[in-house]
Amino acid sequence: MLSFLFWNLGGERKAEAAVQRRKEKERKARILEMIGNLARLHEVDLLMLVESPFESRTIQQQVNKGNLNPHKTGFRENDPNSLCGKVQIFPRFPTRFLVPRSEGARYTGRVLRLPSPRMELNLFVVHFPSKRNASDESQSLAMPGFSAAVRRLENSGRTRHERTIVVGDLNQHPFDTGIVGAEGLNATMTRFVAEKVKRTVDGVKYPFFYNPMWSHYGDSTHENSPPGSPNYEPPGTCYYKASESRWHYWNIYDQVLLRPELLPFFRNSDLKILIGDGVTSLLDNNGIPDREAYSDHLPVFFRLDI
Repeated sequence: MLSFLFWNLGGERKAEAAVQRRKEKERKARILEMIGNLARLHEVDLLMLVESPFESRTIQQQVNKGNLNPHKTGFRENDPNSLCGKVQIFPRFPTRFLVPRSEGARYTGRVLRLPSPRMELNLFVVHFPSKRNASDESQSLAMPGFSAAVRRLENSGRTRHERTIVVGDLNQHPFDTGIVGAEGLNATMTRFVAEKVKRTVDGVKYPFFYNPMWSHYGDSTHENSPPGSPNYEPPGTCYYKASESRWHYWNIYDQVLLRPELLPFFRNSDLKILIGDGVTSLLDNNGIPDREAYSDHLPVFFRLDI
């Protein structure tokens, strides 16, 4: 199994007063400890972070503390030469197995080549503009360019396969045009549709992504594990309230998309929105992300059986 953990850490917060600086220092210490706890608890192979307030070396030292699986090596440092400064990736294997092939200001595309018999993968880790800083139209118009970059890597002479994963903070809903649109990521909510591999629009074929995050919306998954139970999983990765007439409250901006070629190696039960490390919760007393103590986003964990 290959395990992945993605988390938007909420960035560095401005603190002008001494009390605010102290609280921010405490928050960062809690986040750093939680990163290490989650990496060890879930035996993470690839740790992916955005909006990180930490230097790469600090995170690497933290996640290599404690009781690591002796059958695996320690985490390597984030690539200092990456063209995408918004993303940090810490692999638990030599960095020569994770080669940058396609990068931009908001994404990094890597080819993951672990020793045989494991298959080669294309991995894109992203952090796209927030809805507070970009209109829906701007977000939608940006996606065809990124989708084209994904397909260029898949069709390049160095890869020639569609075993591709896109993971990160897309800052769009799974149902937004940039995610479901054919010219965008063409990500569908069901395996049944994704297994058709491609669809044709105006004579042009577009490859599908499967977006398993759809099934984590709402209360449908909470019948057996309601809020407050040990196995509770919230109905989104981030929560915001507003007085607007049309509002979602819970959002899933942090997503995992897989090409159909990877579906035989993925179980939906192996994807979870994490709420803590088993001891400390990332949720406040209202059951929403504790943004004062940690981040306004919750981590996403998933595995592939490869």
